[in-house]
Amino acid sequence: MRFHLVDKITEICYDKYIVGVKCITLADDVFDEHFPGYPIFPGSLILEGLAQLSGSFFEILMKEHNYASKRSVLTIVNHMKFKRPAYPGDKLIYKAEIKTFRVDEFGVTKVTAYLDGEVLAQGEMFFNFFDIPNARLQDSRQELYDICLRDVKYT
Repeated sequence: MRFHLVDKITEICYDKYIVGVKCITLADDVFDEHFPGYPIFPGSLILEGLAQLSGSFFEILMKEHNYASKRSVLTIVNHMKFKRPAYPGDKLIYKAEIKTFRVDEFGVTKVTAYLDGEVLAQGEMFFNFFDIPNARLQDSRQELYDICLRDVKYT
């Protein structure tokens, strides 16, 4: 099963930050078990959504700057804190800010998830970059980016 935990990318400021949205719905499969009668969106999936946004940002930046295409792989999560739960019906705003970007080695982002304008979760993520020469994977990633980047605001 493939989880896409960012519904849309809404803003990109190249080399600085990216913003995305996750709309939580009762139809999300996770609520079958987490928790019946009291659905809470798992913090691990919020973390994964922030990682997907950050990793995608590094890959988008590589393409924008005409670097060799590499895949971002999450390697370290630092100081991740969750301040309150999220429920079905909530709209999370994810933001990833570049702290370090060394295209041949690694990247670091400061990540924040907002709910109703308040910080829901915050931390730091480290990524390593790997060559994965697979045309099918590249096509799949590009298709996903084309969908998520539709109507994005560039600043």
